[in-house]
Amino acid sequence: MDLNHPLFESIVLPLTMTLVLSGALRGMLGERWGKNLAAAAIGLSVLFAYTLIFGAPAWSPRTGLQKLPLIMALLMVGGVLLDVLKPGRATTAWAALAATGATALWLGEPQLAGDGGDVAPLLILTSLIALLSLAGLVAAPAEGAYRCSLILPVALGLAGASFNAGSMALMQTSLTLAAAVGGFALWNWPTPRMPFGATGIAVSGMGCFALALLLVLLTEIRPWALLPLALIFAMVPVAHRLPRPARFGRAAVEPLYITAMGLIPMILTIILAHNPAPADGLYYR
Repeated sequence: MDLNHPLFESIVLPLTMTLVLSGALRGMLGERWGKNLAAAAIGLSVLFAYTLIFGAPAWSPRTGLQKLPLIMALLMVGGVLLDVLKPGRATTAWAALAATGATALWLGEPQLAGDGGDVAPLLILTSLIALLSLAGLVAAPAEGAYRCSLILPVALGLAGASFNAGSMALMQTSLTLAAAVGGFALWNWPTPRMPFGATGIAVSGMGCFALALLLVLLTEIRPWALLPLALIFAMVPVAHRLPRPARFGRAAVEPLYITAMGLIPMILTIILAHNPAPADGLYYR
């Protein structure tokens, strides 16, 4: 096996690391904290794989892709604090609003400095869509693989769209996030074992937003091509209404429904993604 192969670095490694780290965190931190903070394994796996693929993050980061690992690390820390402190809904909502706005402003800072008149409305619109999507993610059950089944088709859709847009860097990063979430999903399907709390939402949900924003800002993709992915976050109520075999529990069947339904907007996004000339060197833009 070639350990430097992109498929290993982007898929096999983060999936395996999440499987191992999720169990390790649960064991080391005990039943109370370990279960609630196990989703931090997703962020740790993504950051490790990122470093392996692109090298140590640049300091100080000046480009979008160089800022991404720091954003992921800060989101993971923020999610852990929310899971530990358990603040009220209002505080959590303000934290989500602040994180979304700060992520959009920092990633869009070069474009805002150059021609903010064109980019500012795009940042506002994508942030609003991200907040609505996060609301759908938060509304999904924390137990089981529900929230993982929402993130998986979104991250895979971003990977396919990045490929069509000519960005191998964003494709690999999106695949890494999908694989890490997939590893956590395996712990919770078909039997729920660890909740997908604020830590998982911050790293994976906001991580998808950051990747989508970079894809829009750094490539020639048409922004509306990513809109079908937002529909995936509204599929939990639909899955609740679908029939299920009596021998299987809802936590085992409904995540499969969500993932299967999510394939439709995922494929649509990949088809709609613009296919310009290959975009080299996005790491340096």
